Amino acid sequence: MFRLLAGVEPDSSSGSQQEPLSLREEFRWRRFGLDYNTPLDFLRSQWQSTPKSTPFLVYRWALGCFFGVGVVGYIREYFQKGTVFIYLTNWGFILCGIVSISGAILVTVYHFKQETWAPPNWLIKTYWAGYWINIAIAFLIASIYWSVIYPKDRVLTNPTRVSDVYNLWTHLVPPIALTIDHLLVAQPARLLHFVYPLGFSLFYVSFAFVYYLLGGTQIDGRAYLYSFLDFTKPKRIAMTVLRISVVIVSLSNLQYGVYRLRTFIARKLGKLQ
Repeated sequence: MFRLLAGVEPDSSSGSQQEPLSLREEFRWRRFGLDYNTPLDFLRSQWQSTPKSTPFLVYRWALGCFFGVGVVGYIREYFQKGTVFIYLTNWGFILCGIVSISGAILVTVYHFKQETWAPPNWLIKTYWAGYWINIAIAFLIASIYWSVIYPKDRVLTNPTRVSDVYNLWTHLVPPIALTIDHLLVAQPARLLHFVYPLGFSLFYVSFAFVYYLLGGTQIDGRAYLYSFLDFTKPKRIAMTVLRISVVIVSLSNLQYGVYRLRTFIARKLGKLQ
């Protein structure tokens, strides 16, 4: 089998902690979890040559500020009596800010600590789950928006319409920027971690349902947040949830493929540590 599809078992003596697991190992029950033996991989770039990298630190803060400033500006501009917090797009954009700034803070602390320092295990697990949710949901939002929502959204009379800059910032830039980031970082990926973005999306559907039951509406008075989440049509909702679930699993697998591509290139260049 090709090396790209093979990987190693966790107890092998391959000489590299960053060598991907075999596909057989990826499908073990424990791979749903967030345990990892080399937490410093979450604080480094795959491509740095020294234990600490100032360029990677600068990059981490550039990404964090890019999304952080975007989130703050977006909420200030489109707060609209708090309705900014009811849309999936905005949940995803806020998550971009939280995860990217968290990553910058973690790398900063590591940069000024001893090389043997590592964050608490629970913090790494939380960051890893958030990172994976972020990258998969960013693609989900972009997929839904550009294929379903975009034509009606750009109508000038649409009360939820945002500027072209913020439209691209929230619906196009995140999947591109986060995929590039995924090619730069040293942290691993797991096939079974699709459960985290899937859980996030189901939580949003539950939120939308509770919002509907409590009489919440959109800015224009409609009783649903998105046309495909119209809870007066339960069969349509069931099909929507099923389709979104399939899409999320597919997008998560796609990003796992990006991880395997990154490690494949790194192996060829002698960058696996």
